[in-house]
Amino acid sequence: MREQKFICGKDYATAETMQVDFFEITEQQHKASTRKKKELASSIAKEAYNLRQSGRYLELLIQRNFRRTDYSVTYTYDNDRLPAPGDMERVDKDFSAAMKKLYRMCDKAGIEHPGWIDVAEYMTYVDGRWIGRHHHHIVMQHTKGLTREMIEKAWGDRGMARCEPLHFDHGYVVGLSKYIMKNVRCKRHWRQSRGLKPPKMPRPNDGKMSRGKLKDVCENRLEDRAFWEKMYPGYTLHYCEPIITGNSTRHLIVRLYRKETGMKNRRNQP
Repeated sequence: MREQKFICGKDYATAETMQVDFFEITEQQHKASTRKKKELASSIAKEAYNLRQSGRYLELLIQRNFRRTDYSVTYTYDNDRLPAPGDMERVDKDFSAAMKKLYRMCDKAGIEHPGWIDVAEYMTYVDGRWIGRHHHHIVMQHTKGLTREMIEKAWGDRGMARCEPLHFDHGYVVGLSKYIMKNVRCKRHWRQSRGLKPPKMPRPNDGKMSRGKLKDVCENRLEDRAFWEKMYPGYTLHYCEPIITGNSTRHLIVRLYRKETGMKNRRNQP
């Protein structure tokens, strides 16, 4: 069984949140190079074992790069400016144009360009009809001097722009990522700005837990906060998510947050 940490911060000692995966590996994977082990861990984080897991890597990126001082943004369209059904290229170009406009405003005011993650939701043809409306959900960094008015103005006259504080706590981001990647029939595509940091993945540990121990943990320890605090000093349990994979093996995701500070701001954290 492999233990793989995903540290959403500078290091184990200071990160506000961390996720730990336990999953079964082959003997070949156990003996693989460090690079191959990291490739496996990254693919595990991005893979959709089921619909509940589809926003997993998005969740890790948000936790690594954004804080409660940042913004949650929604861009929608008025009826007369709504791109044609199926015109996903136009929807993506509209968002790119808005970001270019925002960057020009930032440059003029001497403001650092914000990092962002955009999830575009498109009108989708299902059962003989178009459902949904084109729109964007964005998580955006609040760089010094960047105002909500600037972000809303960047969308222009295409429709409504709403910028709100990102209510960042140890449960909100999980819910946010699941909401914007929610299980409905509309198509979605998410992208990110340059410079966002991926979660840190220290060297995996293949001796932390046996198959039998993992079985016991999944049956008896999923809500045992004291057990997890002892295993990962400095952190406390948010919740565990046990999964049975496609090849009928156990996979456990343990979500933790820093015990001493909870989710306090660390905007300048590398």
